[in-house]
Amino acid sequence: MIGIDICSISRFKNMKNLERFLKKYFTNEEITYIINTGNREETIAGIFSLKEAFVKAIGTGFGNISPIDVEVIHSFSGKPDIIIHNDIYKKIGSISCSISHDSDFAIAVVDVTFLSIKVDLQKVSDMKKLMLNRKDDGNKGDFGKVGIIGGSLGMCGSVDLCARSALRSGSGLVYNICPKSISNILQIKAIENIILPISDDGNGCFIYKYIDEIIEKIKHLDAIAIGCGLGRNEDNTKIIKMIIKNFQGPIVIDADAIFFLRNIKSDILNRENIIITPHEVEFSRFSSYDLKVIKENRLEVVNKFFEKNLKYTLVLKGKNTIVKSDKKLYVNTTGNSGMATAGSGDCLTGIILSLVGQGLDAFNSAKLGVFMHGLAGDFAKESLGEDSLVASDIIMFLPNAIKYIREWYYVWKSIIDFCWFR
Repeated sequence: MIGIDICSISRFKNMKNLERFLKKYFTNEEITYIINTGNREETIAGIFSLKEAFVKAIGTGFGNISPIDVEVIHSFSGKPDIIIHNDIYKKIGSISCSISHDSDFAIAVVDVTFLSIKVDLQKVSDMKKLMLNRKDDGNKGDFGKVGIIGGSLGMCGSVDLCARSALRSGSGLVYNICPKSISNILQIKAIENIILPISDDGNGCFIYKYIDEIIEKIKHLDAIAIGCGLGRNEDNTKIIKMIIKNFQGPIVIDADAIFFLRNIKSDILNRENIIITPHEVEFSRFSSYDLKVIKENRLEVVNKFFEKNLKYTLVLKGKNTIVKSDKKLYVNTTGNSGMATAGSGDCLTGIILSLVGQGLDAFNSAKLGVFMHGLAGDFAKESLGEDSLVASDIIMFLPNAIKYIREWYYVWKSIIDFCWFR
């Protein structure tokens, strides 16, 4: 919605009780800015016109929102931005504004985009507390070196989606560790991620006799994921088992790798830095619970499953994704049915891998990861609709989700500010 306002500059030159007017319509920061500028009347007219244009854009006028709830700030270059000190900010996605002066007039234009997505703001605040701060003088090695072990003939897209999600989630270095037969395909797709091929004798999948090559490639990484596009090769049980035994850092186990977990002893898996991310069918095979029972009693089944004193974190994907560890539980509320599309789970794996690779613990990486993943999907839905949403759209809107979490903040004493973002 667009609001436009025009204001006479001369009306302020001889205004009686100007100081009282300023205190009623302007914040202390705005008044300080006016005092520090050379053309006071021109500045007053510009700021006041922006306030008027904003309330016209949202269609309320100065009724449920007061003039001092709409604060105009200026960048170092003098460009105006708007901050809202009112609950109306909950409905706003973005604000852009501009002001021009001509002769005796200040003309303001404000464009407001409203959010159709519904987000629990307390959860946004909680999630922001989990996000790690990036060092101002950091290099790419400081933000997580992560590896994705996966891919097979016909399944190159999975590992590529996972890698791009990890990069968009903040990882400094992302490696695709893949069978040599598909490495050229992935190299063509790769821009920021690095391809590390593993000998496969032309089979198009990992084979156990080259397990030492995999172990060598991952030994210096901060975290790994295994399973995206892995395939159902019979050597995979031994490959997965050896990787878990030899790599002591955080591991995200997804997709085809979950298929083989029933064949791996539980004591090998039972580590606090392992995250397993099944959908309901994969969880049914892995846990031996009936699929119908899982669908009808998701939370109860997960809680029952963890009575076995399990140390790892489980992410049961689906509507209201469940994240569970031995002592913690989180049920996600972001996301939509448009995300039920091929590759969506690979994107989630990349996000969680990135977070755990940057140093966040396993449970909180999964918790924040599913929230970010769902929120990105909600932004994609708002822009594209549910029907046309594909996995790469989730990656495209990840920056929106991350920026949304970082830039929405709670000010002490219950004053909440909306930070303008694009």
